[in-house]
Amino acid sequence: MVLVGFFVVAEERRGHGGGTSAAPPALSPSAISSRKADPEPLTRKEVFPSNEIRMVTGAAPYEVSVTHVDSDCSRATTGELDTLLLDHGCSQIVRAKMVAPYGDYQVTAGIFNLADDTGADEAASLAGQILETGRGGFTPIGSLGDFGDPSDLPLAQAGWQARGHFLLYCLISRPDGQLVTDDDPYARRITADMIDQYLADDIVAARSTKL
Repeated sequence: MVLVGFFVVAEERRGHGGGTSAAPPALSPSAISSRKADPEPLTRKEVFPSNEIRMVTGAAPYEVSVTHVDSDCSRATTGELDTLLLDHGCSQIVRAKMVAPYGDYQVTAGIFNLADDTGADEAASLAGQILETGRGGFTPIGSLGDFGDPSDLPLAQAGWQARGHFLLYCLISRPDGQLVTDDDPYARRITADMIDQYLADDIVAARSTKL
């Protein structure tokens, strides 16, 4: 099962989250059903091998400025989301900071490595409730724990999806610091690019076929 979440992270926008379901691309689900089946950790080179991510040949790329791998998943989450991922055996987070080719939006995107697909599905399902009520959230790379309270987070939009024993996410901010609204076309495009295509299909699905 693939669970997709999409939520605006901001005090004045809480209560306007939601989720949808979508059919996954062709992959080998059993190969990535758990870390027992897929024990090799993710690597920086596997997930973000270049300083550019080009979604369409000839189109402007996402410009990657920073990549980070950490065994402490709390470096990328706050509050109850941190506890939720810990409870489901999160062993690492691989993420990158980048600038999108649309409006110079700032993006942090990455993959949490959880113990199994049941935990990843539950985390994806509950994440919206946690973000909506301000009890926790994702943090942008570069903050590295600077945001101790979810209300201190920048005005950003979060998207997430479970794929096998992984939880994929992205956090999108405007370069002018203004609120990213839930109908922002750039944010929707970035979420589709980063989560649905790049992390889900190009990275995780490709990994499943190699195991």
